[in-house]
Order: sequence, then structure tokens, then C-alpha cells
Amino acid sequence: MLAKVPAALFAVAVPLLAQSTPPPIPAELRGRFGFDGPLVVKVGDGLYDLKVADVDGDGRVEAVAIDSRRARLVAVRVKGRETTLEPVPTNGQVGGYAFADVHGDGVPDLLLVDGRGRLSVRHPGKEPTGAPIDLGLGGRGLVMLTGDLDGDQKADLVAVGRGNLRWVTQLGGTPKLSPLEPTEENSFGFQLTDVDGDKKLDLIAVSPGSNMSLRLRSGRGDGTFGPWHIVAMEDLRDVFPTRLADGSLALGTISGAQRRVSLQQWHQGGDQAALEWWPLGENPTGKALPFTLGDFDGDGDQDLVMVRPDRAQLVLHEWKDGSFVLRTVPTLAGVAAVAIGDVDRDGKNDLVLVSPEEDAVGWMSGALPIDTFPALLAGVDKPLAAAIDPSGGVLVLGRTEKREGHLHRLLPGQDATKVADLGRVPADPTRLLLGDVGDAAGLEVAFVVPGEGLRTLTLGSDPAKAPKGKEKEAAGFTKKLDDGAVALCTAGGSPALLAVRERFVRTFRVDDKGLVRVLAQDNGPDGVTELSLCADCGDGRRLYLDKKTNKLIRTKVGGGTEAVEVPAFDFVHLVPHQGGALLLGARGVLRVPFERGAALRTIATHEPPTERTFYWTARSGDFDHDGIADLVVVDRHLPGVQILAGSASGLARALAIPVFEAPPSEEPDNEPRELATGDLDGDGRTDFVLIAHDRLLIYPQEP
Repeated sequence: MLAKVPAALFAVAVPLLAQSTPPPIPAELRGRFGFDGPLVVKVGDGLYDLKVADVDGDGRVEAVAIDSRRARLVAVRVKGRETTLEPVPTNGQVGGYAFADVHGDGVPDLLLVDGRGRLSVRHPGKEPTGAPIDLGLGGRGLVMLTGDLDGDQKADLVAVGRGNLRWVTQLGGTPKLSPLEPTEENSFGFQLTDVDGDKKLDLIAVSPGSNMSLRLRSGRGDGTFGPWHIVAMEDLRDVFPTRLADGSLALGTISGAQRRVSLQQWHQGGDQAALEWWPLGENPTGKALPFTLGDFDGDGDQDLVMVRPDRAQLVLHEWKDGSFVLRTVPTLAGVAAVAIGDVDRDGKNDLVLVSPEEDAVGWMSGALPIDTFPALLAGVDKPLAAAIDPSGGVLVLGRTEKREGHLHRLLPGQDATKVADLGRVPADPTRLLLGDVGDAAGLEVAFVVPGEGLRTLTLGSDPAKAPKGKEKEAAGFTKKLDDGAVALCTAGGSPALLAVRERFVRTFRVDDKGLVRVLAQDNGPDGVTELSLCADCGDGRRLYLDKKTNKLIRTKVGGGTEAVEVPAFDFVHLVPHQGGALLLGARGVLRVPFERGAALRTIATHEPPTERTFYWTARSGDFDHDGIADLVVVDRHLPGVQILAGSASGLARALAIPVFEAPPSEEPDNEPRELATGDLDGDGRTDFVLIAHDRLLIYPQEP
């Protein structure tokens, strides 16, 4: 079956196979698969980014890679048992490349990013067809994915850099660039494929370091994508498109401590819909961003407004058709707090923004376009947080340089009016809660002073008469509460405050003397081991986050609970939203839908043949020419590849192909490191190609 490799480095390593003692492969299964070669093409060190593509438009595909030491692409053509290495000029360093037909003329174009991050498009052997496009992604190691994103039958591009991605449509005419979007740190394995069978390309990726590491983003078919979906998959190493025995679309994955190979299929009837995720990307603050929830676009549902203080931007999450649509507009710099409500009593919600950096409080009228820059309200000393009074106006918490706190009321076009002196504020609060949570007449203001705890004040009361010393001991549990651990809720039909400590949740109001009156306490549902966040849904149900088990639990009206596994992302805020829940942290926004919906289900699995097998990456192809997709999997412990035969009953190990002579070792080899498949010799059968050290190894399928 396998011809000897014409180099000692790539000889068949039979002794290693004998020592690994995998289960025997049935002779009839092994006999269905065979490969010539490998055909070895030495290129040089620095070889990477392997693709199989038609370089010159002749209908035949070649093996292509970046030869970084020579600042060029190399293409290897296969004819029979002969190979030809041809350089593809790039006129300088290569940041990334792809071949695709962007003009719709049947001829593949070369999409090339240079060392400065500029994209050019050229027909084979010709100069670029237009001015270069600055992608804004840097100029090294870009992932370049092509496919028709907008339905015009022409190829578009998704380009991924370190920490950001964007897509470009209409490359054959006037290119249209999407905004730059953040990606999670160290994400890899990006691919474009139709996951759900709707004939629209979706984006998939791996985000390591979590028990929920599969990312999937549905394409809308109009040149845009929906939000990322997070799917629970432990230790995910690779994800790739394939097909089941009936020809339907599927995803292949390598995951788990044993690196199990699985076939997954997207379906609409999951017990729990996939979680939706909006990553923040680089976040210099290291904290959850300031946010507020409310109907800012006037359509009757709950939108999310977040602020990027480092970029002087508002990130508007408009709730439309069951998901958020993001829009970014400019705002004040260094915004530390944002609130929503009707400031001017015109029946439309406005936004208020507090910027300690600019010593400014701005407001955005709901009667004006949402991208209107904030108008300034009267100034106060070092504004920190704000809330909008239901009777109109804005309450602003600020402090002096000596850290003496104060509360002012602001109205558009009027001077500030002091409401109360708050005494010393040793650290800056970031949220101001306003509600009728006390027995005295009027509304209460509540805020958390970092490191100190919760403070409350009844508007119109005399702060000098507030309880002090031992009189406040009943509220000792509110000391050193985190900001996200306090929220407004409903108790017995009346507004109240809810506070979370490590082991319990208390619901309380403030009596007419300013003392805390506890209404209820619980330790969360049975089984909660580390209670970190709680929120009231307002309909008799509550949400609880168990930080130790990474589960979000919702109680049911009348008893019982439902739990959803969530990523371990150190969330600091939990709020109900449109029948689901939002979790917010420094890494981004997670929405848990608490409903049935689209999810992945496992169709077939293959367990590695030995405990030391080190499956690394895999690709799909019909390697026995029976019309059913098989898999070729890199096994770094072999080191070499395993062929897994596809069938109606699942996957079965059919062939092991060692690549190196290597002594037995407990540690996996780092080679081969890249894998691609395609019909390289033009015989109508699927072949595969590897990068190993400084060369390409091509394995043509036997006739």
C-alpha cells in the first residue's frame, strides 16, 4: 500500500506501532485504503499556512504554503509520481493569502496581504486590479477565509488577526469592509462552512482555556453574521467541516482529555439553545464595562447600552428579532457610568453619561438620532455615577478632591441643585440605584463604595440623623459588598434591595429610621456551592450564579429549578433580559436564553486506540472512493496520521501511516504540524498533504 519514503527521516516506523499496541484493524477495512508516496518536496524552514487551491485557473489544485524565509508563496504541482515546485511572487513579506474567484469569471484570484497589512487582489500572473486595502489587522499571521457571504455568487473574505477580525465583500468592484470586531485571546481554528444547512456560510473557531471552547457564528447571507454561540466542549483541540454517511453537513471535533474524535450536527431541537456571546476583546480596564438596560430605540423591548471608556465609544446592543444588533457611536471619554430614563419628561428614554475624566455629565435625548453627541449638563465636582429620577432630572453622585461626597440634581438648561452631603467617600462608586425601597416618604438612593460596602439615603432626609455606630450593626452584612452583588428587586409587591454574600442572599428594605429591615434570606437552590450573583426576574423567579460549578440556575414559579452551564469568565453582573439572562464581565456579554433552540448534538465518536495517542488536527475527504466522507487525523505520538473510515454506523480506525522513524517516547512529537486535503494529482480521488519540518509531504490516494 505505502511505498517507502525516499528519505531516512520519513521511513515507516513499524517498531513504534508494535510498541503502541493499538487494537488490530480488520484486514477487510484496512484493505479499502491505500496511498502512494509520500512525495517529498523540500522547501526550507519557516514553511506554514498550508492550503490546497487552484493557483493558475487550469482547474487543477496545487499544494500552496508561505515560504517565509524567502518572502514568497510556493505551489507544488503533482503529475503522476512527479512534483514541481513553483514560486508565486508576492513582492515582499506575506501577511496572509487565499485563492478565490472574486470577479465571478471562473478564474481564481490571489488575495494577498503584505507585511504592512494591506490587501491586494490580482488575477494569476497579473498585477493587482485596484488600490490596496488597509485591513487594520496587522501584517503577520493573518487567517484568510473565502466564500460567498452576501449571495452574489462571488467570493468574499473573512480576515482574522490577533484580537480582531473583519470581513470584506464586493472585492471584485468597490470593496465593502465590515467594522473591526474583537475576537477572544488565542482563538484559533477559524473556518467558514455551512454548519446548519441553510446554504449560508457560518464562522467557526476554537477558544481555548475554557470548558466551553467551541465558537460558532451564523451567517445571515447578506454579508453579515449573527452573534457568536458558545457550545460546551471540554479541551477542544480542533474543529473542521465534514459530512455524515447520508451526505448531510456535520462538524468534526477533537476534544476531551483523551482527544476523542466526534461528529457533531447542528439541529433546532436542542434541550437548551446555545449561549450567545459578544466578546469585548482587548479591555485595558480589566473590569466589566459601564452598562445600563432599557428601551433606548423605542420599540418596547430591552436594549443594552455599554460604554468603552478607553475608546470614547458607546456600544449599543439593540434587541431585534431575538438577538442583539451592535452599533458603535462616539461619546465622552473616560465614561464611568451610564443610565437610561426620561430626563425631560417627553415620553422618550434618554441616556445619561458620567465622565470623571472630563469632569462632565452628558445626556443624549431620545428625541434625537442615537449618534448625536451628548449635550452637557451643569457641572459638579468629580461626577462618579448617576440615576434618572422618574419625576424628571438626573441625580449625580460626585466628590471633591478631599473625597467629600455629595448628591446633586441636574436638569437640562438649569444649574445644579445640591440634594445631600454624603460625608467621606474613600473609593469611587460606579452605579447609583434609585427606588422606593424604604418606609420613609420619598425615594431611596443606594450605592456601593468599593472596600466599604452599601450606603443608602432617603431623598429629602437629613444625613446627620442617619443611624451611626451600633445603630447600623443590623446592616453589617452589607459591608464590603461588590457592586454587582446589589440590585433592585420586588418583595411582597413592593420594591426592595437584594444583596448577595458568599453563602446567602438577603432581601431587605430600609425602615423609617434608616435601619435595614431584612425581609427574607435564602442560600440559593439546593446544590449551590459558591453563590456569587443573584437577580430577581420580577415574576416570582430568581436567577443564581454558582461560581464553583459554573452554572446559572433559575427557579420556577411553583417550585423546581432549571440550570444551564456557563463559561468560567468571572462575571460580575447578572440581570434578567427578555425571558433569559445577561451575564457581564471584563471579557464580554453572555446571554443565556433558557429555552429550547439550535444546538449541537453528537452523532458518532471515535476513541483514540491507545492512551498515548495524541490526535492533533483532522480533515475530511473520501479516502476509499466509496462516496462517504472519511477523516485523516494527525497523531503526534505515532508520529504520523490515522485514517478513520466513515460509515452509517460511525467512525472506525482503518489505517495508521507513520511519517518518522522515532524512538518510543511519552511526549508527542511536534511534527507533522499542518494538514490539508484535495485532489492534487487530478485523478478524481482525494489526496492529503502535510507540512513536516521544512518540507511538504503529499500522499496521493491509490487508484
